[in-house]
Amino acid sequence: MARRIEHRSTSERSAVEVYRALIDSDYLAARLEELGGSTASLVQHVGTEDGARFQTRQGVPVDKLPSLARTVVGGDLLIDRSESWRREEDGHYTGEIAAEIAGAPCSITGSMWLRDIMAPTGTAVSELVVEGSVKVTVPFISGKLEDLVADQVQKMLVDEENFTAAWLVQHG
Repeated sequence: MARRIEHRSTSERSAVEVYRALIDSDYLAARLEELGGSTASLVQHVGTEDGARFQTRQGVPVDKLPSLARTVVGGDLLIDRSESWRREEDGHYTGEIAAEIAGAPCSITGSMWLRDIMAPTGTAVSELVVEGSVKVTVPFISGKLEDLVADQVQKMLVDEENFTAAWLVQHG
């Protein structure tokens, strides 16, 4: 059974500004440098007619992993992540995400959307929603590992949200 992930964030910036950052190769390289560990890299980045797709590789040192994860992975964690984004006709942005952990029976899949909304205060903001699931196929401990991975993904999304906000202040 897979563990569900949902993350919502808002930005004072418009959806188009956030979108431009999320698909920018310089932004991605800077995000990976700050948040991606020592083995982080932007493996591929391709602009498309209506958006972009890219692949990143991130590392988590074994000493930063909970003991349960160490027993399954056996060393540093290497995460390969693919994202694709596109602009929809209605002005919203949608995307897909997939990630795998090298050497571990774990996969993460999901969808994303970004749109302008009206905040309760009446000001225009943008909202990013990520929905997905974590699937681990290890007998007897799958549920615990799915919870652990899902919690780590939630933390990573918050870190990336904070990085994006700071990036937009500097480069937006």
